[in-house]
Amino acid sequence: MPYQVTEKCLKCGYCVERCPEGAIIADAKIEFERWTLQPVHIDPDLCNDCGTCVSEEWWCPAQAIVPA
Repeated sequence: MPYQVTEKCLKCGYCVERCPEGAIIADAKIEFERWTLQPVHIDPDLCNDCGTCVSEEWWCPAQAIVPA
């Protein structure tokens, strides 16, 4: 069962480089004042359900990634 990104996502992009399968894909960056927001989505074809994105070590700061 792949994972999905919920509305709780902070758009920080923290998860993108931590996915070992490259399944978390960054969408177009959004410049907002002095911040760069990076919306993401999870490609279900690349996600192998390893759980890295929800693990204690690499968890999402907003806990926005959940099982689909």
